Amino acid sequence: MHRIFFLIPLFIVILRAQSIDPKSKIGYESIQAADLKSHLTILTSDSLEGRETSYPGQKKAANYIADIFKNLGLKAIGDNGTYFQHFDVEISHVDPETKIDIDVDGVKKNFIWGTDFVSETAKDTVVSGSAVFVGFTDTELDSTAKAKLAGRVVFVFIGKKNFASDTSKSGTMRRLFAIRRDAGAAATLMIPDIGGPATFQNAQEIISSFGSDKGTMRMKDTSSQLRQQFIRFLVSPEMAELVLKPSGKSLKQLKNEVLQDEQFAPVFIDDATVTIISKSIHEIKQTENVLGFLPGSDPDLRSQVVIFTAHYDHLGKSRSGAIYRGADDNGSGTVSILELAKAFTANPIKPKRSLLFMTVTGEEKGLFGSKYYTSNPIIPLDKTITDINIDMIGRLDTTHEANKDTNYIYIIGSDRISLELDSLLRLSNNESENIGLDYTFNGEHDPEQFYYRSDHYNFAKNGVPIVYIFDGIHRDLHKPTDTVDKILFDRMAKIGRVIYDLGWQLANLNLPLTKIPVQQ
Repeated sequence: MHRIFFLIPLFIVILRAQSIDPKSKIGYESIQAADLKSHLTILTSDSLEGRETSYPGQKKAANYIADIFKNLGLKAIGDNGTYFQHFDVEISHVDPETKIDIDVDGVKKNFIWGTDFVSETAKDTVVSGSAVFVGFTDTELDSTAKAKLAGRVVFVFIGKKNFASDTSKSGTMRRLFAIRRDAGAAATLMIPDIGGPATFQNAQEIISSFGSDKGTMRMKDTSSQLRQQFIRFLVSPEMAELVLKPSGKSLKQLKNEVLQDEQFAPVFIDDATVTIISKSIHEIKQTENVLGFLPGSDPDLRSQVVIFTAHYDHLGKSRSGAIYRGADDNGSGTVSILELAKAFTANPIKPKRSLLFMTVTGEEKGLFGSKYYTSNPIIPLDKTITDINIDMIGRLDTTHEANKDTNYIYIIGSDRISLELDSLLRLSNNESENIGLDYTFNGEHDPEQFYYRSDHYNFAKNGVPIVYIFDGIHRDLHKPTDTVDKILFDRMAKIGRVIYDLGWQLANLNLPLTKIPVQQ
């Protein structure tokens, strides 16, 4: 009986595969949930420590992926005949010795970075000045008030005034990372909310979840231009309350005044001196994309390539030691690349065009790996037929989970550059797994702007037709709870088989995809 139940999923796959190209059938049927789970269990293990870009765990993941590519017989086309495409990044982070000293009427108190104030990065400098509270990031000041800001440390309530009560996730993020710069000011200290999702404590967790508590990372060629040129810290309300004390007002009273007054007058605190000893640390590290190449079978078409991409990096470990395993984000996409590579190499008949299986690094830091590849392509971009980008396909988003709908996947960008690509995607889906293709986030005016937020975008910017395949946002995104036990591997395998069939169709087209004419 156990044997019969084990064979049922495979039997269903074989039935569905009867409508796809018989020449691709063996590869199609080889995509199985058990293989996906085996790979993902390794990639999310403790020893890989969350696969943060340039850190040891990411290096281990890269070596694991390269070993799989080698065992599959894929060609190494990276640096010096390896499976790697290396590039440098610069990490800038706050030196733990950074501190803020407050002197109020001769009474001094020291505040510690990481406990009392936080920032992604810092500037090497020491500044000291009296304080001023100016309202929100969009509070307008008259010319007299502006002139008095010179040399002062400016305290600002986070975000714009009209969005002070916005408790949505996206609104909270915008408010916490909002910026205000006043000419001549010595520094800007941002004050989070006392309650709600945008508190200082929650901000610490959010910054940690993005790895920002360890600093910022830039691609080396641009980092020197983008280093922080002014001082901006997010500070605890307790610090702001202490500085405000000589005014006789509480922080709550002041915030209410700013919200109610159309013409808010800044509160200058001459009896409080804020001294910021700001130090930063910069280091150069190396990271790498991992590439495996399957040459095409047609002498006339093998110079063209279909690329499958997925970022394999995640957020690493927090300062407290919590591992952000990134099982769905984007372990699910990474192991799907490995399974697709296995499927195409296992299939006796190879596609006409070449295939490039590429797991990219640095997506969580700013789409670094795909940016580097598209700036330094190993296969010319004008020979690149499509990029199929897989970023999170192992879970259900909150909307579909509430409806108990497991048979969907979000499709983004498939009709932006080539309508033919979208048609082929629909065809592949119809003749294989018949998953519900959800185009909710595909519109140009999508408020989440997902089209710009994963590695396909760097290909799209260069005119390469793309499709981004995505399961949506769930409650464990960018948290230590994004773990392998929550992954729906049978669902992943279904999606993987649709992608396989799409890749097969693209690699065997007689002509490249027809692109939508670019409007001048």
